[in-house]
Amino acid sequence: MPATTKVPLGASTTTRKWYLDVNTGTDATPTWVGVHGITEFKPAMDPTLQDDSDYDSEGYKSQTKTAEEWAVEAKVVRKVTAADATAYDPGQEFLRTKSVGKFGVANSAQIRYYEMEPGGPRVEAYKGNAAVTWSPEGGAMDELDMVSVTLTGQGKLEPITHPDTV
Repeated sequence: MPATTKVPLGASTTTRKWYLDVNTGTDATPTWVGVHGITEFKPAMDPTLQDDSDYDSEGYKSQTKTAEEWAVEAKVVRKVTAADATAYDPGQEFLRTKSVGKFGVANSAQIRYYEMEPGGPRVEAYKGNAAVTWSPEGGAMDELDMVSVTLTGQGKLEPITHPDTV
């Protein structure tokens, strides 16, 4: 069997490529609002694997994926809007109001996230419903107001057509 031909790669992409939007409208008429001030973004897909080994495998174990869960962890810096120093970022505020004291459907938000590397690919884009956790980090008086946001998947995370190509 011949070796594969390797093609040189170009520039690396950065992790700051991710955009996060929340749907403040309905499923039928979505209104996508960006979440700004993101300083960290970590999407995660975690499979559930089950052992499906049998006697025919000559002693080798085997696993099959039977389910998958997803989540997004992000850190945001709380900032006021440029137009109004008394108002926070609307996307952040939507997430905050979905979390604090909310349960069940009231704690759920439809989100989408996608890559937007300047001059880079427009390939990855996903949409799903998630339970929202909003956790202010606190800190010393000379630190920025940071919040950890966890969006825990509720059902399927769907690959979608990239919003920048629509």
